[in-house]
Amino acid sequence: MRIFETILADSIALVLGAGLMRLWDHRPREPREPVIASEANVTRGVPHFAKTFHATRFVRGNLHTHTTLSDGDATPFEVARWYQNHGYGFLAITDHNLLSATDASAGATSGLLLVPGEEITMRAQVLPVHVNALCTHAVIPGGTFARAIDALDYAIAEVHSQGGVALVNHPNFDLALMTKDVENAPGEELLEIASGHPYVHTQGDSTHLSHEQLWDVALTAGHDVMGVGVDDVHHLVTDADPEAFPGQAWVSVFADEARLESVCDALRSGALYASTGPELRRIEVEGQVYSVEAVACQACAGARVVFIGSGGRLLARTTSATGGASYTLKGDEGYVRARVETASGIAWTPAVRVVRE
Repeated sequence: MRIFETILADSIALVLGAGLMRLWDHRPREPREPVIASEANVTRGVPHFAKTFHATRFVRGNLHTHTTLSDGDATPFEVARWYQNHGYGFLAITDHNLLSATDASAGATSGLLLVPGEEITMRAQVLPVHVNALCTHAVIPGGTFARAIDALDYAIAEVHSQGGVALVNHPNFDLALMTKDVENAPGEELLEIASGHPYVHTQGDSTHLSHEQLWDVALTAGHDVMGVGVDDVHHLVTDADPEAFPGQAWVSVFADEARLESVCDALRSGALYASTGPELRRIEVEGQVYSVEAVACQACAGARVVFIGSGGRLLARTTSATGGASYTLKGDEGYVRARVETASGIAWTPAVRVVRE
C-alpha cells in the first residue's frame, strides 16, 4: 500500500492533457413488457414524488477500475493519469480483494479524488459473484459460497459494517445471478447497468434480462438502488482486449466539487446519473413533475427521452431537439426514471418513488 500511496502522491505533478474520450457504441433497446407484477397502487390522496431535488451541478467519476495490482495492464499512476487527463473528478480503483486507496486525500491534492475501493471477488460454487466495496477502510476477503445470494448477503453486509457503499457488479457475468438473486439482494445501493467489459452480457440474451431490466426488477421489488455505468477497465496500454478501454461508461454525482464525503454521500443515496455518452444539464423532480435536460451537443439532435415506471413499463417517449422533456404523474407509476437516448449513447437518471398522502 505504501508503494501505491507514493505513486498516487506523485500524481500531484500531473498536467491535464488533451485527448478525446472513446465512447461506447451502445444502441438503445426498447423496454420490454413488464416482467414481474407492478407495485400495488396506493388509492388515497394526490400522487406525488416521495422526494424532490433540483440537480444542476455534477462531478464525473468511474467506480470500477483495475491496475497491475491485480489483473490490469497499467499501473495505478497510469490509470489515475488517464482519468485525470480526461476530466474526471473522482476515481475508485477496485482491484480484486485489495483495498486500493486508504488515503483518498493523496489523489485529491492533484485534482483527482481517489475513492477507497476494492472488488470483493467471490464464487457461487463455480460462478463468479463480484461486489465493489466503495468508501470502506479495510479489505473484505472473497470466498466460495453455496449460492449466489449467500455471496451477495455476505459482501453487502461486510461493506455496510464499514459504513461503505455496495455496488453489485455485472449480474450477467457468466450468467451468475438469477432474477431472484437481484430481487432478494439485501440492500445494495448500486447496480451495474452499463459496463465497458466486453464479456458481461450487459444486454442479456433471449433467455436473460439485460442489466437495465434487472434494475427494474430490483426497483419493483422495493429496493432503492441506483443503476450505474462503469468502465471495468483492464487494458490501458496494450491491445490484449481492445474493447475493455476506459471512458466507455461513467457516473456523474450531484455535487459541487469532488470531496470524499460528498461523493460517498451521493453514491450512498443514489444522487447521480449514469451515462455512456450524453451529459445532462439538469435533473429536476418537483411535486408531480419529473424533468430532464441534456447539455447541448451535436449528437443530441433528435434525442429521445423515455420515462419508465414500475416493472419496466414504458410511461412516455418524446423526441427532443434539445434532449429535454418532462413527465407529469398520473398516479399508477410506482416509480419514475428517465433515459436520455442520443447518437453518442444513453444517460439514465434516478428512479423516484410515487406516493399518495
